Amino acid sequence: MNELEENQQTVKKSGFGRGLIFGVIAGLSIAILAGVVLLNVFYHKGFVHIGVNGEIYVQDTATTEDEGIGSEVEAKLNAMDSLMDLFYMEDVDTDTAKEMIYKAYLASYGDKYTVYYTPDEYQSLVESTTGKFYGIGAVCQKSDDGAVLVIDAYEDAPAYAAGLRNGDKITTVDGTDITDMDLSSAVALIKGDKGTSVHLDAIRDETAFSVDVVRDEIHTQTVKYEMRENQIGYLSISEFDDVTTQQYKDALQALEDAGMQGLVIDLRDNPGGVLDTVVKMLDYTLPDGLIVYTENKSGKRTEYKGTDGHELDIPIAVLVNGNSASASEIFAGAMQDYDKGEIIGTQTFGKGIVQTIKPLTDGSAIKLTTAKYYTPNGQNIHGQGVTPDITVEQGTDENEDAQWNTAVEYLMEEMQK
Repeated sequence: MNELEENQQTVKKSGFGRGLIFGVIAGLSIAILAGVVLLNVFYHKGFVHIGVNGEIYVQDTATTEDEGIGSEVEAKLNAMDSLMDLFYMEDVDTDTAKEMIYKAYLASYGDKYTVYYTPDEYQSLVESTTGKFYGIGAVCQKSDDGAVLVIDAYEDAPAYAAGLRNGDKITTVDGTDITDMDLSSAVALIKGDKGTSVHLDAIRDETAFSVDVVRDEIHTQTVKYEMRENQIGYLSISEFDDVTTQQYKDALQALEDAGMQGLVIDLRDNPGGVLDTVVKMLDYTLPDGLIVYTENKSGKRTEYKGTDGHELDIPIAVLVNGNSASASEIFAGAMQDYDKGEIIGTQTFGKGIVQTIKPLTDGSAIKLTTAKYYTPNGQNIHGQGVTPDITVEQGTDENEDAQWNTAVEYLMEEMQK
């Protein structure tokens, strides 16, 4: 090969290399451009939203700010706002006004479980389901009169130290009336940064009183247990949070190590919680199979099944009452359908609907009812509740637990078989 041929070959090789590089760059550019175009299409069609913090939200349904009743009411709201600016004699917090408009709009649907959360309220809601947060250390639920009822004031937490006790009803938080709020919104006001103080007005036995509570880090203990007489284990679940599954398994292991022969699972006054949590707990308790299923507005069915191969193999009694709701009813209903435990107590609350949290791009969120759930045998609990196998009303004697006594009698008979 002469020098000219070598030079020509070198030129061909370098030309091929440059062509390959240009081809790769062109291909990547086209792919990136196609991705940008596709993202732009999804953005304008409402499948992609950009949050105020730059976070990208991708959702499986299209929503845009141009749809809905907003365009119909915007002019009227602006007219009302102009009149208020001209004639209303006091100042107004426009941010608060906006948040109240959003809350009122969702309230118009007439579903008390469909609500709007401000960014702060949504953050508190997220914290409340993890089992770790800053607050006063009390499990609460709504009472019939709208107040927030304290059902479990942790003895090692700020609420108890400040004087709050089980059965107290909180009516205002830092001067704000919470009797017309949903539970999550009211609790969001009670929680706050570590070291800050919250002023609570409350009622105990029709006597009003006030306390100032200094918030602290709270580690929620949702499961309590102990071994009682006749080798009967007692396990109480206050709510179904992310931390509850492991606490439940740890409690069962401790009771089994102590020689447990029978078990009482107490779900009385348990308002519910996270669906995935109760499914995992039932998976650990029941034989493999269908645990619960949901159906949405279009009739689409979603099934939740147990697959871990673990099952409790001892006599079990489950205690319920009128405040056992939602996830508690899923637990009781599945245990009943599998004939795995005797349900003892009174008719449960009857909340058989599923709520889904949808975050919005400004840090706020809406919680909306998206489906109904059914027990393995198809029981529709909503508005009806779970009917106990053995109905037992609690007596007036506070020192006697008639439902517990009935559970012990049932377990003693089963343990002797």
